[in-house]
Amino acid sequence: MLAVGVTEMVAGIAVAVVPRYGALVVAAWLAGIIVNLVSMGQFFDVALRDFGLMAGALALFLLAPAPGRSEK
Repeated sequence: MLAVGVTEMVAGIAVAVVPRYGALVVAAWLAGIIVNLVSMGQFFDVALRDFGLMAGALALFLLAPAPGRSEK
């Protein structure tokens, strides 16, 4: 659980510093959680909630500007 907490903190910092790439890290992390929950055959409601969060992370990836590229 300590490693999970550290990974989630690193993902949160990555989203704050470089949202475009941090969003991909968060989306991949959530995809892993979804696969784990569905493979257990229970907690489908939590997997569906995480799917919504993953969709939000992917939307952030699409909306965030690329690093080094200025907004016009």
